[in-house]
Amino acid sequence: MTTSMLACGKANAFGGLKLSFLQCSRQYSNAPAPAVNGKHASRIESPATQRELFVNVLEANATRRDAKQYLARFKPPRKSKPASDTKSPDSNEEQNARLRQDQQRVDRTRVNLGGLYAPARAIADTPQFSQHKDVQAKAQPRQELHVALTCLRYPEKIDDTTLDGLARTLSQLVKLDMKIVVVLDSNGHDASKPDEVRARRKLHAEQADRLCDAIDRHNPEGGRPVLEALEVSDSDGDVHVTLPNLLIEPLKRGMITVVPSLAYTVSGQIVPVATTDIMLGLTKHLAGLDKSSAQLAESTSLDRIILLDSVGGIPSKDRGDGAHVFINLEQEFEDIHKELSEYAADAKDNSESPIRHTVYEQHQKNMDMMRQCLELLPAASSALIATPREAASSSRGSSSRPLETGTRRQKNPLIHNLLTNKPLVSSSLPSGRFSSGEGESTALSAATVLRRGMPVTIVPAAPRATGWQTPLKGITDLRLDQDHRVDLPRLVHLIEDSFRRKLDVQHYLRRVHGRIAGLIIAGEYEGGAILTWEMPPGTNDPKRLVPYLDKFAVLQSSQGSSGVADIVFQAMVRTCFPKGVCWRSRKDNPVNKWYFERSAGTWQIPDSNWTMFWTGDGVVENEERWNDYVGVCREIGPSWADGKTPD
Repeated sequence: MTTSMLACGKANAFGGLKLSFLQCSRQYSNAPAPAVNGKHASRIESPATQRELFVNVLEANATRRDAKQYLARFKPPRKSKPASDTKSPDSNEEQNARLRQDQQRVDRTRVNLGGLYAPARAIADTPQFSQHKDVQAKAQPRQELHVALTCLRYPEKIDDTTLDGLARTLSQLVKLDMKIVVVLDSNGHDASKPDEVRARRKLHAEQADRLCDAIDRHNPEGGRPVLEALEVSDSDGDVHVTLPNLLIEPLKRGMITVVPSLAYTVSGQIVPVATTDIMLGLTKHLAGLDKSSAQLAESTSLDRIILLDSVGGIPSKDRGDGAHVFINLEQEFEDIHKELSEYAADAKDNSESPIRHTVYEQHQKNMDMMRQCLELLPAASSALIATPREAASSSRGSSSRPLETGTRRQKNPLIHNLLTNKPLVSSSLPSGRFSSGEGESTALSAATVLRRGMPVTIVPAAPRATGWQTPLKGITDLRLDQDHRVDLPRLVHLIEDSFRRKLDVQHYLRRVHGRIAGLIIAGEYEGGAILTWEMPPGTNDPKRLVPYLDKFAVLQSSQGSSGVADIVFQAMVRTCFPKGVCWRSRKDNPVNKWYFERSAGTWQIPDSNWTMFWTGDGVVENEERWNDYVGVCREIGPSWADGKTPD
């Protein structure tokens, strides 16, 4: 793709986004600026700052679907139709009576006088002034607040430069219509003695002021510490928001609220509280799940949970020194939690790395907190774990000297996640394919996106180490229309909805009879894959059976930022067929780019309309295996009811 084509694609995807961004940010340029030393700060941003935000937006590389989903937040709230615009049956009868009178007058005088003798519409429609309050004005729906609840761990350990960059990023999120609540976690140790409690309160106050000072330099409305809004229960230790206006009203004005990990007891004492309890209490409140937020749920949407911790995202053994790009908690929580426990145990046994043991325990706590918060939110909500340094990254080059070439930094994970609701890179993308966006390999990202997610059903169960094994006699006994684990009507609906074509079910069942290796089903048939063992043309040797991806489908409503396709693809290549699988697609299929990025290789089959893809090593080097793959992809017949060219 040429540079001009890439620029054109970006313009098409984000033309409306930039326009809506300008409309959104205009409210901040007209708003009062925060007072600095008794005077209002300048509301005019430098061109470099404005350029930086636009570059961050464009570098997100969001798709047209991502841009559409993001722009949906700018739609004005629906207004109830005024009562005066709704015509009652009585008013209709009056209008019909006037029309009959006009017609009788025309018949009698032969002159059409129109509405001369009818009540004047201008007079009838004139507003009637009254001393009573305007009830309709109160009934106008309020603009929804989109909120990101952010936890910043150990701000006292963050240098001033990083903190300033973090404040700049948070301010950019506000300009992109995301309201920010920051919870400060300085709870290094439990505070039980009065002197320790006072020291903790002093530390929180210093760090809250330090962060707000940095925010004031970038956000026109500034930042505001909020302490009095929280109360901790003496009975169960739960945290509740008792003064919601202290929290919400600043958000409405575009301020960033900073909440220390402190709360008042019922008796009025201020005490340190576990950050997890603070996060859960605020999540319940912003999601409208507690008593004090009964009316709040209609005007707020808690879209993101963000955790900024120097330990970074959840480490992954499959990605070397990198972190899990995406975690489907419903499917992966137990396995990853067990994996972290093993890491911590190994580090504890190694006397040279006691710090690593503590780090792995911190990862477990982070994942536990994210899971508890996401369980309270809709499935569309997501969480992000990143380092403060990643969150502070900007569009400026890494070189501090203007004449040096420098290297462009990694995309900002917070801005990218806001615009796309996705991780920086696809979780199904092989780690070797990660790039900086300029064709050069780059260090693996330390950021992790988490979702409550969906269960993944694999039929039959596949051992992760070996996957599905080749049937000894070349025939499998799995039947789509007879196995109680398979809901055939829902499976057919999934395929037809994804491909937008009618499936010839009986023909398809006959074709895959005795060949089905297994199925992968994501959620409630939101996505899935049917995989088969195919016999190459001209042979009956069971040892040469080809692992083949026969159908890969995702409901249209689940395509995009939900991650269903990544979940299914990962299950296929990591669990079911870890040694490799092949599939085909039409040469002009738009999804081929997605396939290309995730495959080990691709080949346009001569004298056909097919492109072959495969995973695994040694396909090209093994001539027999190569010919078997090409033969299978060329010869499989279609099973569509319309009889047109197969997909």
